[in-house]
Amino acid sequence: MKRIFTFVLLFVSVTVFAQFQRNVVANLTGAYGILEKDVNGDDILDLLAAGESGNILAYFINDGSGNFTQTTIDSNFTGARFIDGADFDNDGDMDFVATGTSDLVWYLNDNGTFVKTVIETGLNDPRQVRTSDIGDLTNPATPDGDIDLGVLVSGENTVSVYFNDGANNFSRFNIISINSPRYLHGGDFDSDNSPDFLISSYNGDGTNDEDNIFWYYVGNWGLTQGGVVASNFHGAFGVEGGDIDLDGDDDVIGAAYIDNEVAWFENLNGDGSSFTKHIIDDNLPGASYVHWLDIDDDGDKDIVATGYGDTSGNNSQVVVYYNDGAQNFTKTLIDDTIQGANTFTVQDFNGDGKNDIAVTGSVSNEVVVYIYNPGNVKQNSITGLSIYPNPVKDVLHIAPADKIQQIQIFDITGRQVLSTNQTVIDVSKLDKAYYLVKMILKNHNIITKKILILK
Repeated sequence: MKRIFTFVLLFVSVTVFAQFQRNVVANLTGAYGILEKDVNGDDILDLLAAGESGNILAYFINDGSGNFTQTTIDSNFTGARFIDGADFDNDGDMDFVATGTSDLVWYLNDNGTFVKTVIETGLNDPRQVRTSDIGDLTNPATPDGDIDLGVLVSGENTVSVYFNDGANNFSRFNIISINSPRYLHGGDFDSDNSPDFLISSYNGDGTNDEDNIFWYYVGNWGLTQGGVVASNFHGAFGVEGGDIDLDGDDDVIGAAYIDNEVAWFENLNGDGSSFTKHIIDDNLPGASYVHWLDIDDDGDKDIVATGYGDTSGNNSQVVVYYNDGAQNFTKTLIDDTIQGANTFTVQDFNGDGKNDIAVTGSVSNEVVVYIYNPGNVKQNSITGLSIYPNPVKDVLHIAPADKIQQIQIFDITGRQVLSTNQTVIDVSKLDKAYYLVKMILKNHNIITKKILILK
């Protein structure tokens, strides 16, 4: 009997590079942390960046059209890493705080001249610093009108709060003991309309189960662990909370540096008690930082990510994962010429109402802004890519083979059940169910398709 195949043709427009215009804002040795703030009070977002190996902090004034002019804040700050901003002295302008190799400092903005004050020195590998009105030692989590600091001190396995006495004198209090904290972000994971916090824990050897993502809620004193979002997420790095599937509760997205992986973790019950992992990409070299937003204004949540590359910063990538509305993500490569792609921020830097991406390249020593310009897209259409039959009983075919680098199949829980570089695939041993087929293409893009396996 002649078999009749039903072809499911995937006509997908994948934009590579052309959708974003690459503009080098500055050459900054060891470019690391990046931040967007209005530095000069003209209601236009400017940029700040830290150069770790150059020991430099600088800001870049935006003329409103995405053209930037550099001014140095500090050219002698050892190992400058992360930076954040707030009006510490309530004089209407933006002050800054930053971490270096072993120091935590703040900079008073005195009419464009920055006065440096060391808050603490001798720290062991301080990482991210965040500004917020946390409260004081006697009444934490209740704002008291001044700016406090949250600092991840990776080498000391602590998350610390520096309470401000109102005169910008800071007292340190360790609120969490956690193995090698790497990144902190907020959310509401138990759906109680009060802020919770995500923290990634990066053990660094790829084997220890301390490569975790935890969430915490505000207790009577400090933070209390609410649950584990992910374990064995090797090289847990950048994390964010947000409602990815638009079901009313906050999920989690994360990057795993060692696993080269970007994933989202579905908050199953809405109370943070159980998360299911969905792999978005396991082929982003040195996956580092992630951010979710609706970058193409189609009503669903897309994800921007950076991959540092290998230990030398080679094979680095800046990518966007476009969401089809059902949490199937298509990978679009924005840039693979940057080396050591690191932290980034997404904002409208040229006043056209579209989100642009500003990224630091630690190895190529660049601060780069990618201006989003979908009207000038030069489409690279992948036509004729087919997956058949669907539904399938025994053998699944994907064509043409020369476009495919790898095929992965996941069940509805996000568990990978098959991985191959072949395009004729025996699926006869899989249970009857719906599955997602992830096709990793040779040009780094990813296409996913739902199939039904019959018995």
